[in-house]
Amino acid sequence: MTKQKQERLPKKPIEITDSIENMSFSLLRLLGYILLIFSLIDYLAILIPPRLTDPGWELQAIGQMVDHVWSILLGLTFIFLHNKGSILQPKQLPILKLLSWVSLTIGIFYLLMLPLGINNSLTLYRNINNQFITQQGQQQEQLQKITEKLKTTNSPQELNNLARILNLPNQGGASKSPQELKNQISQQIQTVAQNSIATANAAKREQIKNLIKSAVRINLGTIISGICLIMFWNMTRWTRIIDKNIG
Repeated sequence: MTKQKQERLPKKPIEITDSIENMSFSLLRLLGYILLIFSLIDYLAILIPPRLTDPGWELQAIGQMVDHVWSILLGLTFIFLHNKGSILQPKQLPILKLLSWVSLTIGIFYLLMLPLGINNSLTLYRNINNQFITQQGQQQEQLQKITEKLKTTNSPQELNNLARILNLPNQGGASKSPQELKNQISQQIQTVAQNSIATANAAKREQIKNLIKSAVRINLGTIISGICLIMFWNMTRWTRIIDKNIG
């Protein structure tokens, strides 16, 4: 069995003919169309259902379209890839012309997304600040209520109950006067409030840092994607003038 297989193998190197080369390029063009079809499916999945009033969704959608632009670029490149011996059928030329103009349209679309991406980035930045201000206001309001409650509370038992409600450490009220307990509770409340503010500030800085990184990547990506697609349109100019040259 092994000897029969060895006898079937060619004894000399095989030369890649023009027909084999053309078939190889045909496979790449087929792959290009497949990539474009999958790209269309991905874009529909990204944009449906739309939430046009949500800046977070809009920025995320732009980022996903930037991440998927490679499939469009590769698909178009494979479709327009022809070697010297390729034969371009007359029915293929209108498709290539259309795809060339499609690349220009998508490129302009990407560039037009840049102002939207910048505006959404600024809106999300303002939302983070507003959320932080709102949280600070709520904490100040709660602190004010607790302070007022503390002023009207005089018995050690009530003070210890208040501390327990606020999850503060045991005050040891049996050996301390009400005023001492008030001062200690007030001190601990201030410490908790300061720690809460520090934690909120750290979370705010982290959110802003992540937003800036994401915004720069997305907005820069829209510029690069748009320019690449417009360059592709310019480099496929031959599809729009080849019939004129032949005529």
